Amino acid sequence: MNARRILATSLALVIVTAGGDALAQEPEAVPTGTTGVQAPATSGSTELADQGKFAKADDILEAEAEEDKDVTDLTVSAGGILSTGNARSAAATGALNFRLRRDRHEFTTIFAGNYGAAGLDDQEGYETTVANVQGRMRYDVFFAERWSAFLMFTGRNDRFQGLDMRLNIDPGVAFHILTKKNHRLWVEAGYDFQYDIRRYDAIIERDDEGNPVLDMNGNTNLIADKTSTVHAARLFAGYSNHLSEQVSFDTGVEYLQSLLAGDTFRINWDNAVTAQLVQNLSLSATFTLRYENHPLPDVKKLDTISAMNLVYRFF
Repeated sequence: MNARRILATSLALVIVTAGGDALAQEPEAVPTGTTGVQAPATSGSTELADQGKFAKADDILEAEAEEDKDVTDLTVSAGGILSTGNARSAAATGALNFRLRRDRHEFTTIFAGNYGAAGLDDQEGYETTVANVQGRMRYDVFFAERWSAFLMFTGRNDRFQGLDMRLNIDPGVAFHILTKKNHRLWVEAGYDFQYDIRRYDAIIERDDEGNPVLDMNGNTNLIADKTSTVHAARLFAGYSNHLSEQVSFDTGVEYLQSLLAGDTFRINWDNAVTAQLVQNLSLSATFTLRYENHPLPDVKKLDTISAMNLVYRFF
């Protein structure tokens, strides 16, 4: 009866979570037979072993320190949609996520891209509505059980944010509250250097009809510089729960506060819920939010992306 209840609960959890609104990695395997609920009944004289004794904080830290924290994880995800007929649209999204930890050293890298296009009623072909690619590389060195120093590089090209390139360089320190391979909670603090190379079509002054405004010499007027540099303080909090073989959850929120202009800041928030379909194949629902309170003129402050992807884990 207990096995049936456990199976029914697991199936219900997969069905409810797979429809959530959140790119994540395949769930890590959790050891079986360690919960103690399968212990057989005795003749009626059962006593709790070591009753009245409590684990010391040092014992807990030693147990976590003895756990093997080496990780090798590679996942690839992809998704898309195609609509024809009265409503014509196409969209595609994909990502590659790699994480490697050996002893005190950890390396992670992420590459992702999103593309969308829609067809107009009175025109042939499609007009691009979403176009961005981004990548991140990061190196951590753990100088204490729960502390690491890191250096991170992030690059982004986003047509509709007016960016040919946005480069971020982020040194900092991280404190790891939960340190298991399949259950992590951590916070970060550091410095962010941002260098933007903007698209010309995003910084050209235009009239009400969208035509470029020319000066007396016939040259276009620019409403912002071609490049921009921002120095900011960075705070981040992340959580990853892969305790279940069937469902995993990942989230992270980043706050960037300009050091030169007190009223300028950015917020980035990523979420993912992943449900296992078969051994190495999962379905992931992701939600990404990007907020910038002082964007370029004619660029909206808030961008969001919601996606459903198939995720394949190689190892």
